Amino acid sequence: MKSLKFLLISIAMVLQTQSAFAQIKSDDLKSIVGNARNKFGLPALAVSVVNSDTVLNSEIHGINNNNDKIKVSSESFFHIGSCSKSVLAVIAAKLIEEHKINWNTSFFELFPELKVNAHTDYYGITLEDLFICKAGIKGFTTPTDTFPELNPQSQNLRYDFANWLVQQKPVSLRKKGKFEFNYSNAGYTMAGLMLEKVSGKSYEQLIQTYIVEEIGIETYIGFPNRINAEQPWGHILSKNGIEVFSPEHEYRIPNLITPAGDLSMKPKGFAKYIQMSLKGLRGNDNFITSESYKYIHNAHQGFSIGVFNAKMFGYNFSGLDGSAGTFFCRAILVPESDFAFTIMTNAGSGNAEMKAVDWITMKIVKKQYNWWWKFWL
Repeated sequence: MKSLKFLLISIAMVLQTQSAFAQIKSDDLKSIVGNARNKFGLPALAVSVVNSDTVLNSEIHGINNNNDKIKVSSESFFHIGSCSKSVLAVIAAKLIEEHKINWNTSFFELFPELKVNAHTDYYGITLEDLFICKAGIKGFTTPTDTFPELNPQSQNLRYDFANWLVQQKPVSLRKKGKFEFNYSNAGYTMAGLMLEKVSGKSYEQLIQTYIVEEIGIETYIGFPNRINAEQPWGHILSKNGIEVFSPEHEYRIPNLITPAGDLSMKPKGFAKYIQMSLKGLRGNDNFITSESYKYIHNAHQGFSIGVFNAKMFGYNFSGLDGSAGTFFCRAILVPESDFAFTIMTNAGSGNAEMKAVDWITMKIVKKQYNWWWKFWL
């Protein structure tokens, strides 16, 4: 979170001090992507630069996994991790526009039966509280978190999980009737349940109906190599080398927190999703209204509704970061410049890929805004 916030502030400084407007060219992007793979040892890397009308440039380099060396392509899926939270927020906004729910709808308004055994401090939590991680809900953000033992024969394990969650002691303090920020994947499970209740569709059906069918973005729930072994595999980069995660590997995102971060998209699909958001932030309606996009991205300072943001020198910026440990995904949007870019790689869970993504981010910004005199970047 701190790294992304620093980068957003740095981008603002670029805009404030740019000597002349420039635009990143195809050769520039190709060089950045190739150098990044060589410098940081990334198996594969997909980077796209867009404006609100088109994909300006896209580069996809590398291999599906470090074992068989099959090359990635435009048909390769990459896991987007917590960028999935933004997707859930857009679906929520769609249902709000359809008058099925609103950001202030109380969780217990939809699930009054769960209030009986719930901790009283949770009584007022809303859909928006869950999205902005101010509901006091336990996080479940690390692989070492222990999930409750639930009945495997249950018809709805996420519902049972929510029932368990609201009986636990809140993990953050309350001030002026609201919980303080605590990043929570489990909170997005509860938000997902609310959307399921008002739509009559499961989370999986919501993704299929709205993202796949209506928007037209191919989306898979789970890691890409579960589609087939010729899709990208996840990797962990460390001092001990590269660990490769095969389709048979036991590591996966627990079903209980799927809505928080278990989607995969192709680079062109994720670029399209970000482009739609950029267009909305610039005042144009598409899947949802411009007002809805602006609310999602800017209603709250720092961390809004599944999206990070910053404002410096009068410019607004949005950013999405997502990693479930073995992939890493980022998007940066600068509406005032009609500019956004996406970065996707099949490596995660360490400092190497974070440094790589940060390095790529600043190289793209430097080229885009002609920040040539910052020779140290």
